[in-house]
Amino acid sequence: MGEVVKLRKSGEGLVITIPLEICEKLNLKEGSLVEIEPFTCGGENGARIKPKNDGI
Repeated sequence: MGEVVKLRKSGEGLVITIPLEICEKLNLKEGSLVEIEPFTCGGENGARIKPKNDGI
């Protein structure tokens, strides 16, 4: 089972709050960039989030 995250509106987009434990496992820090893409698995819609390693 996954973690529960919180969404909130910020200007024209949404901010996704990721639990610190997951951020630490992915080596994400404030200001990190991630790539997000929609996907469907077994008929269930979801989103895949991948860290971007563009020299940050």
